[in-house]
Amino acid sequence: MSAASPRRAGEWLRAAERNLPLVAELDPLLGPAGGVLVLAPHPDDESLGCGGLLAACAADRRPARVVVVSDGAGSHPRSQAYPPARLSALRQGEARAAVAALGLDPLRDIAFLGLPDTAVPSAGPAFEAAVAALLRLADPAPGAVLVTWRHDPHCDHAASFAMAAALVRALPAGTRLYAYPVWGLAFAHPLPGFPLPPEPLISEPPRGIRLDITRHLPAKRRAVAAHVSQVSPLVTDDPQGFRLPPEALALAFRPTELFLEVDFA
Repeated sequence: MSAASPRRAGEWLRAAERNLPLVAELDPLLGPAGGVLVLAPHPDDESLGCGGLLAACAADRRPARVVVVSDGAGSHPRSQAYPPARLSALRQGEARAAVAALGLDPLRDIAFLGLPDTAVPSAGPAFEAAVAALLRLADPAPGAVLVTWRHDPHCDHAASFAMAAALVRALPAGTRLYAYPVWGLAFAHPLPGFPLPPEPLISEPPRGIRLDITRHLPAKRRAVAAHVSQVSPLVTDDPQGFRLPPEALALAFRPTELFLEVDFA
């Protein structure tokens, strides 16, 4: 594919899912003995998009840290029983349980920036402060930084991508940046009732790796299930509140995870 023949995002993703190299080991992604820093725009993105990779890191005793960017308080904005502070605390506890299910330390291996859900900054002083905080959390420097795809149709996912790119520019040369699609997968695998913006056109060919997570799927399922507020009717007083649809869970529980290599030099 040349720059003169852009593809719509769905076709582009399907090509990536068919054609990118499939590996069962972490070295091609992280380098020999390299660790990983995962940016999750919301509590649960880490489990949905790269829970298998995180479980593989834990099994291989590689350093792994998750940074949850937003406070997660936007999932049930009309709830009286779970006002923003209580919902944020609940979701933070769910995220700690999720990383524990993946084999990580729920105190040491996860951090929270606490930025406002649906309003994560993509520029300005708050953005710069977030990048500075990430730089402190990325010590020692990981072999790779993972973040949601720049074309994911959610403002917080796009803002988190911008943060990750700024972070990697500040880390030692050779630190890799990979994107994991979450809601962007709906371009390639439509989700009933899930509204999408117009498909972006992508000119560059897909680059990256598919990771075989078959042996880590049970841990990934447990991690996703730990986000009880997102997968069950726990919050009963906001009928329009968010709940992960079964079709999205089916995509998350496939035996491979997709990591798109980002070149922003």
